[in-house]
Amino acid sequence: GHMITNYHVIKNSKKITVAIDVKEKEAKLIASDKVNDIAIIKVNTEQNSNPIPIIKANSSDVGEEVFTLGYPLVSIQGKELKATFGRINAMSGLKDDSRLMQIDVPIQPGNSGGPLINSKGQVIGIVTATLDSIVALYKSGALPQNVNFAVKSNYALIVADKINLAKASGGEKKFSE
Repeated sequence: GHMITNYHVIKNSKKITVAIDVKEKEAKLIASDKVNDIAIIKVNTEQNSNPIPIIKANSSDVGEEVFTLGYPLVSIQGKELKATFGRINAMSGLKDDSRLMQIDVPIQPGNSGGPLINSKGQVIGIVTATLDSIVALYKSGALPQNVNFAVKSNYALIVADKINLAKASGGEKKFSE
């Protein structure tokens, strides 16, 4: 019942809920790292969990195919899980921030906190932000296209280790799983 998300997704929440098979369940914050925008939450569920393996992002590289799962713009797009696909563009974020990866996976509000998954079905990051188009236009005179970021999974693994959380690491999953 443990899940990794972004800290900014849950930071001001009085109550955290998670949808599992269309049923909403209450979750609680177990651990967080505000600086790296990581939160681990726990939900009690009777269902067998099928965790996605998580590995360090160090084994990833520029040009690698990746995808994310999320619930973008629920009020417009609905509550069905969405998958979006793209590539790793850089192994660093804004101003060469080594905690992040730049990705061109299209993301919208509602994708934050979702997993960034490689072609082997392993989590390598947590989708966290998009480059602010207005700021980029003001500073550069150009509108950016598909400049998005994910926190490297290394930072989530550190938080998980601090609370002695057993994790599904290593293994692979079929793309469709």
